[in-house]
Amino acid sequence: MKLVSRDSEKLVVRMDSREYDALRAAVALRGHLPRKARPLTSDTAVPPVLRDAEKDLSEALRDHRRELTEGVDALLSDPVRCVVQTRGARILSLSPSDAELLLQTLNDLRLSAWERLGCPDFEAGDRPEVTDDNFLCLWALQVTDLFLAFLLTGLHGEP
Repeated sequence: MKLVSRDSEKLVVRMDSREYDALRAAVALRGHLPRKARPLTSDTAVPPVLRDAEKDLSEALRDHRRELTEGVDALLSDPVRCVVQTRGARILSLSPSDAELLLQTLNDLRLSAWERLGCPDFEAGDRPEVTDDNFLCLWALQVTDLFLAFLLTGLHGEP
């Protein structure tokens, strides 16, 4: 990805066809790596009203994830915001809300992959061995790290 321009209204980046395909694949992968439900209460004697609230929260989070995915799909399919150039390259124009949508979606995928890997402590040197079972999770972590770093630098880095 290359930064084309940025100002307070818009971040414009250029992606080659491989980067665009990787971004689309990452967004599509979210459907295969759903977040694990984490109960808010561990007590078995939880009042029914709290269980209902937890169920409502779980449904709202699932709906939010679906809306994120649909929003990013719409963004990457929009011929005005994602202009196709020669050889499949794309010029992607992101408003602040588009950038936030993309950041949330990529971070959600990153968290899902990290949870599936057993929440390794990378800073402490935990490095899962690559296997057929965890390859997609490790790929997702690397791809999302690259996209997130680029987007955050584009939004908040030195001009």
